Amino acid sequence: MDLTPLVLSYHRSDGYLQLIEGQTFWFGSLEEPEYAEGANVDVIWIDEAQYIRRFAESQDVALRRPRGSGKLSLDITQSIITNSPPPLLPKCRLYDFYENPKTRNPDSKVYRWSMLDNDYLSKQYKQEILATHHGSLAKRFIDGLFVPVGTGSFDFDSTIHEITQAREGSIRSIAYGVDFGWTNPSAIIAVGFDGDNRAFILDEFYQNRCQTETLIEELKLMQEKHGEGKIICDRSEPQTIDMFRRAGLNAGADDSKLIHQVGVTQGSFLTQQ
Repeated sequence: MDLTPLVLSYHRSDGYLQLIEGQTFWFGSLEEPEYAEGANVDVIWIDEAQYIRRFAESQDVALRRPRGSGKLSLDITQSIITNSPPPLLPKCRLYDFYENPKTRNPDSKVYRWSMLDNDYLSKQYKQEILATHHGSLAKRFIDGLFVPVGTGSFDFDSTIHEITQAREGSIRSIAYGVDFGWTNPSAIIAVGFDGDNRAFILDEFYQNRCQTETLIEELKLMQEKHGEGKIICDRSEPQTIDMFRRAGLNAGADDSKLIHQVGVTQGSFLTQQ
């Protein structure tokens, strides 16, 4: 920041910087929705929204902020979201707010760029992605479109496997899967099975740099919503699994071979109605 002539002062610990023409930029985390509270602003910008644990609540708070700072002669009040499309799940706030034709905000605008429009990526890299990403994978990672979770890995059909398509009361059992990460996101997925062992995606949590306490909280919230079930964790962090158990969660390490589990999961999604 010291080498940027436009910046008058930079206050990292207080979370703001000032430009030479008088503008103030506030910055911070949305780990909790309340962190979005504050004074009136002209513009609020949320980056990588899919990694915000409680994005819907955070956005609701953030949308109250652009009421104008009173320091500009023009009204430029707006909120901006930049994001790569996350896996499309039922009640996905980003999709419902910006793109779902039944629920989208009529005052919102969507600007979409393909990976191919990125001049900073090499031609070789683009060719490699084009050669390895097809169908729904290409729609999501190349074209920037919303695609149902699981598509590209299994024969996942949003008209069959989304919970909105399951008959009321048809879910007979619940299971939860946990994949631990840090720089790469940690993930939790809740899967419901009906009487014919057909799998339905109920819920998903996906966040990098996630503390164990947050994972425990999210698992308990999912179980309150969908019901209790066995929690199957990847075996890389036995100490974290022990913390899950001490918190009262029925958690255990997955001790099966990967290729076997891929086949079992694939079979659940291949079952047709």
